[in-house]
Amino acid sequence: MNNLPSDISLLVVEDNAFQRKVLMHQIQALGYRVPLEAADGEAALALCQQQQVDILLCDLRMPGMDGMALLRRLSLNGFRGGIILVSALEEDVVEAVRRMSDAYGLRVLGRLDKPASLGRLAELLASWAPDDSRQQAGTGPLIEAADLARALALGEIVPWYQPKVSLATGEWLGVEALARWQHPTLGIIAPARFIPLAEGSGLIDPLTEHLIEQGLRDLEGWLAASSTIRLSMNLSSVSLVEGDLCDRLLALCESRGIAPELITLEVTESAFVKDLGQSLERLSRLRMHGFGLSIDDFGTGYSSMQQLNQLPFTELKLDRSFVDRCHEDPVRLAIIESTLILAHKIGLKSVAEGVEDEGTWDQLARLGCDECQGYYVGHPMPRDQLALWHSRWRATGPVPRA
Repeated sequence: MNNLPSDISLLVVEDNAFQRKVLMHQIQALGYRVPLEAADGEAALALCQQQQVDILLCDLRMPGMDGMALLRRLSLNGFRGGIILVSALEEDVVEAVRRMSDAYGLRVLGRLDKPASLGRLAELLASWAPDDSRQQAGTGPLIEAADLARALALGEIVPWYQPKVSLATGEWLGVEALARWQHPTLGIIAPARFIPLAEGSGLIDPLTEHLIEQGLRDLEGWLAASSTIRLSMNLSSVSLVEGDLCDRLLALCESRGIAPELITLEVTESAFVKDLGQSLERLSRLRMHGFGLSIDDFGTGYSSMQQLNQLPFTELKLDRSFVDRCHEDPVRLAIIESTLILAHKIGLKSVAEGVEDEGTWDQLARLGCDECQGYYVGHPMPRDQLALWHSRWRATGPVPRA
C-alpha cells in the first residue's frame, strides 16, 4: 500500500528553472509535500547522499552530469527509490535509458513527457510503494564466503515467495521461492549479491538444498491446509551439472509425501552452456519422475530454440525485459506474441514475469498467456504474509473471482 503523499520525499532534477518550478507546483497541487530540487546531476547526487529520496523525477538532457550519468552513479550508491524519467526525447532513446536503468538495478516507474500532464504525473507518483526487499546487486559492504557459510549455519538464508496467478481467472496457482538473506545488521540482502559468491565458493549446493528443504516444508504445510498450490524453485547451473542434488530432491519429496508434479524447477538458458550432455541427463531424469521444468528468462540467451528442441521443458517463462509495459512497445509486443504462439503450438505452459501494471496484465491476457507474476500481483514476501496477500488479491484483483 502506498504511503500518504505527505510522507513521501521527492526530488526534481531539471536544468530549466521554469520547467522545474512548474513541475514542483504540479507535485504540490497533487497533495505531496514541497519537493527537493536540483539543476544538475551533481547537485542531485549530493542531495541523495545527504537524505532519503523516495521518488526522483529526472530530466535526461542536462549540462555537466546528465540524467544517464546520474542514474549510473545512483545505482553504484544503492539508490532504492522510484525514478520517473522526464524527457522530450524520442521514445526509443527514453526506452533505452529505461533498459539501462533496469540493468543497473534501478526501479523506473515510467516516463513523463514535457510538458507534464497532471494526470500522468499523478498516476506515476501513485504507482510508487516502498519495497524493503529491493537490495541492489554489487552495493553495500563486502560479503565474503565465510559470512555466507555462517549465514547458512545460522539459518539466515530463507525463501520468500512471489505469487503466480492465472491471467484468465486471477486464481492463485502457485509461488516462486526466491532466496533472501536476513542479515542481522545489513537487513534483507537480495540473491544477486550472494548467489554468485555461493557458486564461486562451493556453497551453492548446500544453499540450494537448504532452500529446497524449507520450500518443501512450507508446501507440505499448505497442502495440509488444503491449499493446492504449486512451488517453483530455481536451479543453479552449478547444481545442475555437479553433485547429487537431483537424487536429494527426489528423496526429500518422498519423505514429505509431496508429489513431484507440484514442483517446477526453473533453469536459465545459460545453465545448458556448461555441459549440455549432463544437463540433458539430469533434466530428463527429473521429468521422468514428474517434476515440471521451466526455461527461465526465455529469449535472453543465444540458443533458445535449440534448447526447446533438445530439452524436456514443460514451461516457458517470458523474461521481464520483454514483458515490462509491453503494451506500449510494438517490438516487445511482437516478440511476446510470437513466443506465446510457439509455446502453445508445442504444448508448453507460458508464464510472464515482471508484470507491474494493469495495461501489461490486460495485454498478456488478450494474447493468451497462461500465468504471470510481478509487482502488480504481489511482491516477494515471507511465508506468513501470503494469507493476507491472498485475501487482498481476491478482493481487489483485476478480474472477477468465482
